Amino acid sequence: MPIVNKDRLSIQQPHNTKLIGLALSHSLRTQRALFLTQLKSALQLLQHTQQRFVLLLIKVDNIAEVERNFGSDLSNKLITTIREHLQSLTSSNDCLVNLQGDEFALLKTDISDADSALDLAKEIQSQFRFSFQVNNYKILCSSSIGISLQQAPHSVSQVLKDADIALKTAQQQGLGQYHLSTALPAPTQNTQAILQQDKLTSAIINNDILPYYQPIIQLNSNQLIGFEVIAHWHEEELCGGDNHSNFISLAENTDIIIALDLHIIYQACLQLKKWHDSHSDNQQIMLTMNLSAKHLILDGAVEHLIFIIQQQQIPPNCLVLEFREHECMAHNKFAIRALEKLRHIGVQVGLDDFGNGFSSLNAFFQYPIDFVKIDSNFTNRMLMSKKDLSLIRVIRDISHDMGFKVIVEGINNQQQHAKLIELGCEFGQGNYIAQPMDYRQVNRLLEL
Repeated sequence: MPIVNKDRLSIQQPHNTKLIGLALSHSLRTQRALFLTQLKSALQLLQHTQQRFVLLLIKVDNIAEVERNFGSDLSNKLITTIREHLQSLTSSNDCLVNLQGDEFALLKTDISDADSALDLAKEIQSQFRFSFQVNNYKILCSSSIGISLQQAPHSVSQVLKDADIALKTAQQQGLGQYHLSTALPAPTQNTQAILQQDKLTSAIINNDILPYYQPIIQLNSNQLIGFEVIAHWHEEELCGGDNHSNFISLAENTDIIIALDLHIIYQACLQLKKWHDSHSDNQQIMLTMNLSAKHLILDGAVEHLIFIIQQQQIPPNCLVLEFREHECMAHNKFAIRALEKLRHIGVQVGLDDFGNGFSSLNAFFQYPIDFVKIDSNFTNRMLMSKKDLSLIRVIRDISHDMGFKVIVEGINNQQQHAKLIELGCEFGQGNYIAQPMDYRQVNRLLEL
């Protein structure tokens, strides 16, 4: 492992490559052409007359299982039967198309509010409560539905992206769910907030938000042990905003945070695999990443995380997934169960911003954790406040007694660094150690 030398580090521009496309590219051409024509017309009507419309993406959840058990001919007939049932819910002005084998799009121009859109989704799912008769079989299916309610002009591609993100969010919640994207215009939102959410969603889809890596070191030796993964949006930096806190707060206030977290952890796991494979000295490098507690409470979300981690074939114990203490406490029972699933596959768990909540000591005993990250506020005040210094000492002692590792964040000067070594704290990070860097700078740090 290399020794961190702060003089070698310099921040460069992130490498923005377009990796993700959400175009519905495998649709049947004739149906797609008709559908896109209707969608363009609906957008033009919205622009000139403010006539709103709703787009629903409807995906049959278990068509692969049907095909595996009964064959492709019967599964195709099932899709035809389902389409007939969906057609019964449409009017002459609606457009229902089979975009892919198991996915339908329904465009309705006579719905103008969220409640009506949700009622329609419920009505569609009611069609799946009973089995479908196909040949001599009765087949039970469920459907996931993504709802895009359009109340302000957008491009065709943006409408499709919004609906697709809503569908993926519904699927993350489990089988037979629906979701109305909160990234879309709603009556209670102002235009600026709508534009910001659309911009953030597009940035995720276009791979404009990338992982940056802040080194974590062993304090008494300056030995590099790993990196904290931090989402970095270069455009926000150019606009003069607080690159991290502004768009992260926006994402956390909506379901966009799920898509953002999954995007960043996927990219970071790919990069970690490359570092591990590049040299034997790098195989102990670990990554820590703060995630929203929504991954612990939404049905199927933690399983999605596990799938991404296992797909990359990296040692799970080289990942530390951090969750904020107060968020975990708000969903105690669900959070503990999800954290246990992560630890079962070997992923390490950390409590981030530790000490800010009123229930900190309870968390030591209740949660299955491996790391405790001491909040930077205590680091900033410890040289001037005996109370904060004492609290760091107490957290260190209890953590060590219970077998937890401690990372101190927010180390911004040499005096803090020296004091933490004196206190016997093991690991630390902060701008004094090194600022967040892109993967190319990490490559130079690792001398690849």
